[in-house]
Amino acid sequence: MLEIMRPRGGKRVRFDLNRNRVCEFEKEISYRWHQLPVSVLALDDPIIVSPTINCQKAMEIMNKRNVDQLPVVDPDGSISGAITLHNMMRKVTSGKVLAGDPVSKVMYNQFKKVSVDTPLFAVSKILDHDHFVIVTKGWQCYDDEGIETEKEIVYGILSRVDIVNYIMQNHTPTTNGSAAEHEKDS
Repeated sequence: MLEIMRPRGGKRVRFDLNRNRVCEFEKEISYRWHQLPVSVLALDDPIIVSPTINCQKAMEIMNKRNVDQLPVVDPDGSISGAITLHNMMRKVTSGKVLAGDPVSKVMYNQFKKVSVDTPLFAVSKILDHDHFVIVTKGWQCYDDEGIETEKEIVYGILSRVDIVNYIMQNHTPTTNGSAAEHEKDS
């Protein structure tokens, strides 16, 4: 359960990350984008790397694809973490990691995951403390005997700039007046 403060009101909202819904909500100013799911964002298809790829190759991929973060996925398909350009450069320039070392040495092992159904407001609150979140989607898979299991795949990686870009492109006024005046739900 994640407890978050609402903007401009100090009211508390409890968000259950396992169920992707607001459990308690006190009425106050709410903007249309607050309850929209992550899936409304135009996230690029994820570029995923293995924990054994070296830092040099990962840096080349980041430069070629113009991205700052990459999810790291184990050969069995489980999400093991993420690497960021900032963290990799910090460790390489300090001499703690060499270009030929595996990215597992610069990988963030602790990270937040959200589903494509998580409300943008909840994600924005997570991003107040974390640099990124990994967005996941569940898939139903059946084995040879028809037994169903759910697999989790990386749908994308999301940072503050993705939410800000969405709000500015889709929820800003086109006439005079503040965004707050145009965005309030009645």
